[in-house]
Amino acid sequence: MQWEFVPGDKQLARKAIIYLENRRLLFGRRHMEDEMECVRSAVQIRNYLTKLIPSAKPGGGVDNSLRAMRAACLSFVNAAGPGAMNFRGWHGGEAGPFGQALGELRTLVGIQLAILVSRYDLEIEEELASIFPPTDRDDISWVPGFEAE
Repeated sequence: MQWEFVPGDKQLARKAIIYLENRRLLFGRRHMEDEMECVRSAVQIRNYLTKLIPSAKPGGGVDNSLRAMRAACLSFVNAAGPGAMNFRGWHGGEAGPFGQALGELRTLVGIQLAILVSRYDLEIEEELASIFPPTDRDDISWVPGFEAE
């Protein structure tokens, strides 16, 4: 009989964070982004999170956060449309569909990352932490669905 090691939720959260720290889509400068590359990156993130979910405790905090981040990526991809056609033609500081969808993606992922970092006392690189909600990092009880332990 062989035992399969299933990492705990803290290890899964850390693994997800390390992966996301290398995804400029989540923290890069908006006017420098290529719309189609951003869609591809969101698809890659979604696929990676999907692979992590089965290892998380069902219905637990990490499971919920991974699913929420995956849903945010799907929403971003859907907003882009085929070939990112809904995002094309909006440049610079204009608040077009691309900027709005990117802002929503970063906000939703930032909330989930803040929850994971706080709950499991994890380290995160400064660039990725820049998408955290503007609040006291020790008290994230304002986030809907989060209950302080």
